[in-house]
Amino acid sequence: MKRSKLLLFTFITEGFALMLALLLARYLHIQLFPLTGNIARDILLGSFGAAIPFSLFVFILSGKSGKIPFANSLRQTITGYLKPLFSHLTLLDMCIISLLAGFAEELLFRGVAQNKIGIFAASIIFGLLHFISPAYFVIAFLISIYLGFLYYYFQSLLIPVQAHFVYDVCALIYLRQLKKIK
Repeated sequence: MKRSKLLLFTFITEGFALMLALLLARYLHIQLFPLTGNIARDILLGSFGAAIPFSLFVFILSGKSGKIPFANSLRQTITGYLKPLFSHLTLLDMCIISLLAGFAEELLFRGVAQNKIGIFAASIIFGLLHFISPAYFVIAFLISIYLGFLYYYFQSLLIPVQAHFVYDVCALIYLRQLKKIK
């Protein structure tokens, strides 16, 4: 997919997710804003919170995970599908895509869905909407559970928004720099 088409697709899908989150929040009487009461603390917590899923991402792409069948399938999906899709993006493109995804998806899945149907159900839907392979569904589901826990524990929507953003941008940068794994 060309860079311009990928960016347009991102703006449309994440814009739709954001509009859906805002409309559902209004209809269901869910207050999404303010995202936090402590911006500096929650940006730090969210940034550090991205370390766990990012470490898992790096491990899966490393040769050290080679004997785990699930990891092999996931690594093949990431290197065979996602790496070529995102490899031509600029750093600014990666930041914009990550920011849009982190903000829109967390408002929808944590702010609205998790508040109404719980962490597990919201995470199933999150995984299904990120489905590009069975292994990728599982990892998206697990990351969503983790982000849901951060939201539940800290009662701040900014923390999962920031964690999602930092994870995505780090994963895209890492993936772009990654040499072909054999």
